[in-house]
Amino acid sequence: MTQPKVYIVIYSLYHHIYKLSRSIRDGLEAKGVNVQTFQVKETLQDYVLEKMHAPAKPNIPIIEPHQLAEADGIIFGIPTRFGIFPAQMKALLDATGKLWANGSLSGKFVATFFATASQHGGQETTALNAVTYFAHHGMIYVPFGYANANMSNNDVVVGGSAYGAGTITNGDGSRQPSELELAIANDQGENFATVLNTFTRGADTDASTRSIRGETPLGEGTPTGKGSESLNPEPAAAPAMTTEHAMADVTSSAAGGAVGANPGAAASVEPGIEAVATPPTPATGPPAVANTDGPALPLNTTTETPVPVSETTGAKNATTAAAAVPKKKKRFWFCCGNPDQVD
Repeated sequence: MTQPKVYIVIYSLYHHIYKLSRSIRDGLEAKGVNVQTFQVKETLQDYVLEKMHAPAKPNIPIIEPHQLAEADGIIFGIPTRFGIFPAQMKALLDATGKLWANGSLSGKFVATFFATASQHGGQETTALNAVTYFAHHGMIYVPFGYANANMSNNDVVVGGSAYGAGTITNGDGSRQPSELELAIANDQGENFATVLNTFTRGADTDASTRSIRGETPLGEGTPTGKGSESLNPEPAAAPAMTTEHAMADVTSSAAGGAVGANPGAAASVEPGIEAVATPPTPATGPPAVANTDGPALPLNTTTETPVPVSETTGAKNATTAAAAVPKKKKRFWFCCGNPDQVD
């Protein structure tokens, strides 16, 4: 089976999200998934981070927007800021306009996990805000549900929800992820890997079946995925006609036309002699009606004089028809720009 690739993309100011990401990575790797962890670019100045007493950043690479298209699945680690994204994570997602225009993230699996200062600090609202990005990209969101029984334990403080694992940090960041929260994160990693592996296994099986049948896997070659077969095959060319056949057909057609025009002519045609069409008898009109005041008139005949169409009316109709034709737009633009111009 093809080994799927998962990117964990995080923003972690005080390492709470980073610690959860390591547990999620352990769960993914336990299921045989190839995992790589990235962080988003920091937007705060160094002197601001110093005043916030932020520790040094984790030693992991910074991701660029175009790299998101390389993964089969992406798990975003998002600390909540007033119930929504932090600016650093939003800056990454706002820069995916070109990926959206090209459909580069469509069909990829995606999940989320969080950190908030309090138990009701906005983990679920942050998840719902994230889903809007995923929906516009056509990504497949994989919620965690309540797959770990500790998520229903109300005797202790436990972060996380049906949308993904999480931790509670306190306002000053003094609380670190608990063992229960780390265990939930590990289970989310395994759950995500199971979904991705199931999809990959099915895709591999489908490709193998098509290969055995001698077909091209869907997405390759022709639109039908069946090698040289076409979606709309060309009709077979009619066989060439010899001169003798063509003359015979013309003769038959002429004879048939003559017989149809004058049925009585069929009896006078001798074998081997071409039939000659007899001109049809002119049809007589309806009987005349007596008219003591003038000449006889046929039935159903009116004496109305046709009304000429004025030149002014014709010009007016032509002008109206021309105005009704909508003008063509010069170019269709995406909401985020043209695919070739969006960075």
